[in-house]
Amino acid sequence: MKPLTTIYWTRAALGLVIGILCAVYIYFSASTDLVSIYTLLTGISFAMLFYIATYYVIKSKFFARVEKQQKIITQGIGIYFFAWVVSWTLIVTMLMPSVSVNIYVNDTGNIAEDQEFWVTARDNVGQLVQNKTTTSGTLKMALLPPGTYTFELGNTGQSQELTVGWLQNLNVVFNVTLTP
Repeated sequence: MKPLTTIYWTRAALGLVIGILCAVYIYFSASTDLVSIYTLLTGISFAMLFYIATYYVIKSKFFARVEKQQKIITQGIGIYFFAWVVSWTLIVTMLMPSVSVNIYVNDTGNIAEDQEFWVTARDNVGQLVQNKTTTSGTLKMALLPPGTYTFELGNTGQSQELTVGWLQNLNVVFNVTLTP
């Protein structure tokens, strides 16, 4: 294989590795605020530092075998960052918890076509995280960062507090009695 092709595929593999390492860092870090700019900046910093560090390793192996020395730093930069962001996003998404919400009306799961319920999820400071409407009696709320949430059934005033963690699939049940 030509040296530039080897560098390209090495960078692609390294992008995947650093994306997985960034996801592991998020998983084990104390911060659960995934929408924070600091989480994004930490990931970008890891990726850039790792790229720069591996540049010196690649340079020492391929310096004499590459015609243009500038190609050592630029070859595979796009695939590196693309592989990093795809693997990071995919792994973090797979680790995220999900919550199933079931609404039982008059001790059955049946909701008439004209009945509509909305469920809101608020974080521990009361900020709205998700708001979904259902007419089927079940819904799934996914991609909630780990933490404590209050789930409210809008039409009834019922609420439940639930602590969700990584890799959890939890269930919230509301029992509603409607008069005909």
